[in-house]
Amino acid sequence: MKPLKDRYLSTFTGNKFFPFAPHPHQIDIRDIAHGLSLLCRFSGQCPYFFSVAEHSIYFANNLPDNLKLEGLLHDASEAYLADLPRPVKVGLPEYNAIEAAVEEVIAQKFGLAFPTPSQVKTADNALLRNEVFTFFGAERYFEDFGEEYVSRGEHLFGFDPATAESKFLHLYSRLTAQSQRSGDQLGILNARTIDSSF
Repeated sequence: MKPLKDRYLSTFTGNKFFPFAPHPHQIDIRDIAHGLSLLCRFSGQCPYFFSVAEHSIYFANNLPDNLKLEGLLHDASEAYLADLPRPVKVGLPEYNAIEAAVEEVIAQKFGLAFPTPSQVKTADNALLRNEVFTFFGAERYFEDFGEEYVSRGEHLFGFDPATAESKFLHLYSRLTAQSQRSGDQLGILNARTIDSSF
């Protein structure tokens, strides 16, 4: 029998991902977008298909600019490990350790903060509340959170997987292009500073 570190899953792009020995070179944004677009939130118990990719797009678009990429990729590990519902995850400390190791590798790959900033986690919990209200109603929302839901008028569309994947990749490209431009501008400013010192 293979040791755990040698066990891998095959990805959409033909890569191998080793969940017990993850490394940044195993990570590909195309695999993340594809995997998340086919994963349904709430273990598929929504009234219509609502992917983790769409959740991530919506989430990213509602964060400040400096946190949008973190928001888009905050559930990226689920493309490789699946989306376990919170009531299950809380009882699986070994899974949580595996997930944390994969999240750290993804953060390294994309230059993100690790662990995830608290502001991102707080915003994710707020979106979860909106999703619970939208999918399961006011009574279940009150049962889960002990308060009435105050709607901000959000609408969760339920994109088909191909649309969610395309939108996810488009947003990733836009955010990384913005980041690249910002880095280039910083480099120009630094060069000007250096030049002016001579």
